[in-house]
Amino acid sequence: MPQCIDNLQLKDDLFVNSLLIHELIRELKTDSNNVQNRYLYNISLNSLFLAQTASEASKFLFGWAYQPGRPERNLNISQYYVTYEEYPRELYPRYCSGFGYLMNSKTRDLLTTEGFKIEHPFRFSDIFITGILPETLNFVCETLPFTFYQGSTDECLKLIRKSNTIDSLPSNPPVIICSTGRHIGQNSFSDYHRIWTTLKYIYADRLHTVNN
Repeated sequence: MPQCIDNLQLKDDLFVNSLLIHELIRELKTDSNNVQNRYLYNISLNSLFLAQTASEASKFLFGWAYQPGRPERNLNISQYYVTYEEYPRELYPRYCSGFGYLMNSKTRDLLTTEGFKIEHPFRFSDIFITGILPETLNFVCETLPFTFYQGSTDECLKLIRKSNTIDSLPSNPPVIICSTGRHIGQNSFSDYHRIWTTLKYIYADRLHTVNN
């Protein structure tokens, strides 16, 4: 882990478009002014570039942000019940959805160091790691310029094909993460194979061209 330059966290019942992630990371390592070496053709990565090249590059955290919301205080209706002893404030800070978030190694190290200072870490890791700790360090989870889909595998495949079609004026950001049957309690490992097969077909020519 210490050798990783960038880290992507997500649940194991989701499928991540690893080929698109590969392109994204490579894009971030490319000179933002060198247009000829830009690989992602249908979204603006300006927010990512600015965060990566900023003087405070140790505050690079992107995901799908939840705005400040109230902790669940009713023990009878939610598994997310939180006591005032656990979290005394009335609102959570802005934090990244557990569907996935991206940070660089400097941010990871900064959050890890800060986290070890906390005697009793908050038990909901997404809120603690991407909300409480960043707030202490004066930054927030920024919006990742991709989208995710939570639903059927068939619909996910349609969206992947549509959002990754080369278009000079794309209307929607590419799908980078999809839920699988396991996300809703079904033992559907075949979903992973179906999505992966589709991704290899979509990206084959483009990746072959880039690698050569």
